[in-house]
Amino acid sequence: MHISRLEVHQVRNLKQVAIDLHSAANVVYGINGSGKTSFLEALHLLGRGKSFRHRDLRLVINHDASDLIVSAKVERQSPPRTHQLGVKRTRNGHFMARMDGENLQSAVQLAAIIPLQLIDAHSFNLLEGGPLQRRQFLDWGVFHVEPSYTDLWRRFQKTLKQRNQLLRHGRMDEDSLRIWTAELIPLSEAITKYRQEYLIGLADHVAAVAEKFDGLGLLSVEYYRGWRDDCSLSEVMTGDVARDKLVGTTSHGPQKADLKIKVDGILASDSLSRGQIKLLVYALKLAQATYYRSKMGESCLFLLDDLPAELDHRHRRQVIDCLYDLDCQFFVTGVDKHDFDGLVRENAHKMFYVEHGAMVAS
Repeated sequence: MHISRLEVHQVRNLKQVAIDLHSAANVVYGINGSGKTSFLEALHLLGRGKSFRHRDLRLVINHDASDLIVSAKVERQSPPRTHQLGVKRTRNGHFMARMDGENLQSAVQLAAIIPLQLIDAHSFNLLEGGPLQRRQFLDWGVFHVEPSYTDLWRRFQKTLKQRNQLLRHGRMDEDSLRIWTAELIPLSEAITKYRQEYLIGLADHVAAVAEKFDGLGLLSVEYYRGWRDDCSLSEVMTGDVARDKLVGTTSHGPQKADLKIKVDGILASDSLSRGQIKLLVYALKLAQATYYRSKMGESCLFLLDDLPAELDHRHRRQVIDCLYDLDCQFFVTGVDKHDFDGLVRENAHKMFYVEHGAMVAS
């Protein structure tokens, strides 16, 4: 699966862009502030319905415009077919997504149509940040290989919200608390089961990708499910009632889960240099994409913002080689086109120069 043509209207300083893309590597270069990251942002809007830079999309729409539009031709190979996909966001908050002339119900459908992997300066919080980033990493993978996970996750979030609202009430109905707790436990256990099964499948791909990168040792990923391993969630939540009432929230469950990512048995965040941490994040994302391809039979798209600033030339080559081996479409930005000399393969890439929001093939 790849995007063959992309049109961008009024995304930051990209007022009118229409380009044909390569099915493999697409390199976008230009000075800082020219619009390189905005181009990746437009692709992210197409695949997620939102920006990776700001929650407030009014900041993403060009200041002279009332809305933004991103549209694309999406090519699939098995069976061969072409889709027309587009999104529109208005300054007053209206969202519309359409495929082949039909309205989509939500941005979640976009994520299923165009599975995106983004690596930018904030991606390294996967190791250095809190548990939320690692849960998001894990749930991206489960969402894309387990079709029923989205509905399960929605029901879990709704039930958890109801229980927490009840806990925050000054005078609580104990029977209602028991009902919401009884409904939450099986949903929590089902989410945990999906996550654990996903990590089992991911493990071999993590090890295989890590072997392709110099400077990484033996990788392992361990799952903390959000409550003690020697107790059932029912037992834990029974013991938590007084505490939950005091703090006004549910203390244990999959919403508290975390991943322990280790290298040679030691937490990566404690043992690796900044450069090694960056490399490990690339390895984890590439492993996810490899697993996705093995399960779903198609590749996801990669957005890599300012790759030359994050990795040295040798490791850049290793990352790019992995992307080519995945047979996926990827978009990578940098300041100088010569930073990609010897990295992208002849006849398997396109170069685009960006200046003042205008893009031209070079």
